[in-house]
Amino acid sequence: MTLTDQELIERILQGEGELFEELMGRYKNGVYSLCFRMLGNGEDAKDMAQETFIKSYHALGKYSREYKFSTWLFKIATNLCIDEHRKRKAKLMPLDEQIHMPYDTASAETMYFHQSNKDEIERAIGELSQEYKALILLYHKEGFSYQQICDMLQLPMSKVKNRLHRARHMLKDRLKEIKEEESKWTAKELQI
Repeated sequence: MTLTDQELIERILQGEGELFEELMGRYKNGVYSLCFRMLGNGEDAKDMAQETFIKSYHALGKYSREYKFSTWLFKIATNLCIDEHRKRKAKLMPLDEQIHMPYDTASAETMYFHQSNKDEIERAIGELSQEYKALILLYHKEGFSYQQICDMLQLPMSKVKNRLHRARHMLKDRLKEIKEEESKWTAKELQI
């Protein structure tokens, strides 16, 4: 019988610390993925994911059952990534890791079109400021609800919706710029 997150947490807090590995196993890919998307670097993402689990283990006694464990854990990961970004104050690199999408029956042209657009979208997301990038990733990539994001970032609903709307608008504008830059480059290349 598989234990729920809540049951695992109760047993861990009662002294069965070895069960934390099982709890961590449920979320390690999601935490790493979020950290990678926020930091743009595989090694940094591994370090931050590990830091997330260390911090969550030590803070497990403070976890409130009114929230889903995953929401609480992703909040820790998000905050650690934001803190790391602030420490560096360096421009984030665009995302370059492949996101595997199933194209069982797709043609080569369709696959190229989707991959090309995905790369452009990932690049545009990578150019957003950390605050907007986090919202786009949490909502659109990780699938969290507005309420879960409010809980994670400790922001009112109106602010989350407003910032997410603004982030989408910025993303749309940046994608238009990228398309215009590419079409100018292609036009110049054809004239040579």
